[in-house]
Amino acid sequence: MNRELRPSVIPLGISGALVDAQHENSYLAVEQEGRYWLVDCGGNAMGRLQRAGLDPLALQGLIITHFHPDHVYGLPAFLLGLYVMGMQRTYPRQQPLPIYARPKVLERVIALLELFEYQGWLKALPLSYREIAPQAGVKVAQDLSFKITATPTHHSIPSIGVRFTSLQHKNAFAYSSDTLPCFEVEELARDATLLFHEGEGAMHGHSTPADAGALATRAGVERLVIIHYPVKNGEQVLQDVQSTFAGPVELAQEFKRYYF
Repeated sequence: MNRELRPSVIPLGISGALVDAQHENSYLAVEQEGRYWLVDCGGNAMGRLQRAGLDPLALQGLIITHFHPDHVYGLPAFLLGLYVMGMQRTYPRQQPLPIYARPKVLERVIALLELFEYQGWLKALPLSYREIAPQAGVKVAQDLSFKITATPTHHSIPSIGVRFTSLQHKNAFAYSSDTLPCFEVEELARDATLLFHEGEGAMHGHSTPADAGALATRAGVERLVIIHYPVKNGEQVLQDVQSTFAGPVELAQEFKRYYF
């Protein structure tokens, strides 16, 4: 099959909480044939989606893994951009844009957006808020391309990992988001074609690169990509993960397409 028709993951940012001048905080798009889902929403999502070759108005849904600033701070500006782009193209979005998160996280997302409602544009952009139950393997959504499931993880605040299973190819992509190494993420990643796992380090509910490699090994993952890591220490991060995972592994690169 033509590789371009296969689903892919495109990191729009790769850094941990402390960014440098070249990178953004970690968030990503999961895409097939131009339709895509956004997982978290860092800084310049509108610009970075276009740089990745994705039409912002082709967004199928947005999943927020947790409510730390580096994962949500770009959301209001992104929604404003969607509204303006839709008006410029003379076909503003008709179907509500679904935003998915755990119940408490969703409450905070709504509170964040309510800060801007007096400006009017937010009321003109239809949104739909969808709760993700804090249960392992819970179904989040399904569209023409993917079945999406989620599981609670072990972070410093409520967070989820997500799994996208291709309906056409049956291949699967799993994303840990921020978490300690845990059985829930191991099961989420079971036999996945591709796993993106964080490697921030042993601090505040995060995993080390070696933790990520060991989990990928236990889960039988085919390929491993480390994301949400300290970018200034990339060489050491890669060495550490290779000590516990013998399969193909690399550090996430912004705007690279990872097919699965």
